[in-house]
Amino acid sequence: MLDESAVGLSVEQTYTYTWRDVILYNLSVGAGQEELGFVYEKGLQAVPTFGVVPCMATFGTEPFDPQPLMPTRKITGLKTEGTLHMDHRLVIHRPIPVEGCLKVEKSIQAVYDRGEGKGAKIMVDIVARDESGERVFTNTMGYLNRQAGGFGGQKPPRSTAVIPGDEPDFAWEGTYPANTPLLYRLTGDTFPLHVDPEFALRSGFDRPIVHGLCSLGYACRLMAGKLFPGEPERMVSIENQFRSTAMPGDSFCLKVWRQAPGEALFQMVKDSDGKAILDCGKIAWREK
Repeated sequence: MLDESAVGLSVEQTYTYTWRDVILYNLSVGAGQEELGFVYEKGLQAVPTFGVVPCMATFGTEPFDPQPLMPTRKITGLKTEGTLHMDHRLVIHRPIPVEGCLKVEKSIQAVYDRGEGKGAKIMVDIVARDESGERVFTNTMGYLNRQAGGFGGQKPPRSTAVIPGDEPDFAWEGTYPANTPLLYRLTGDTFPLHVDPEFALRSGFDRPIVHGLCSLGYACRLMAGKLFPGEPERMVSIENQFRSTAMPGDSFCLKVWRQAPGEALFQMVKDSDGKAILDCGKIAWREK
């Protein structure tokens, strides 16, 4: 059983990448010819959510293991079956270089008890530092693990973000290409749910689904182009909760509400049924 004694457990890994990895990521979250800075090595920039890649990247896999080692599995030995990515926060400390070698430390920060049979919420920090030891970005991931729970721990806190009920300041319509998860998995998240039809059926889906972090990448790229165009390094943070799943070919609407200067709320919903894919989203950036 996983309980609060797991807090503080950590593992370190090294993530080395080149400009090709950056372009592959940018393409996988929808960048195209009209966004030359994201697809051409001359003047290349990373979509800021490139910072999520080390969270799931396959540099931590075991031999013959076809899926990445999620932080909770690597640290605690818990299996990935029954694990759900609930929410995510990315903080950018300095501009993300388009190539480099990062030391990545993954550590369990908190374990919350949802009750017997309801699992536990596990909060994991992933801190990436450059070769000088300076922080480049930090991810905080919230997982639901159905194998744990019922150990008498604290209940998980609730999000304070509330999506406005009025019309958004901006909205974009888009569609996931049919090969979206096939392309995105090459950035590192090779979990079979996103490619293997039989695995998807066993998991309760009629076909492979789009990665949640891929949807976040789409949202980040679109908002960066509007809120701080041509200057992705101005993004400070982005966070959201994952709700319903998206399928290849699904159409979506991304809605954005400006708040204080340098802050906005966002939500991504499916056109087919209006259900949220990303909810309670927040993005922050440096104003000029």
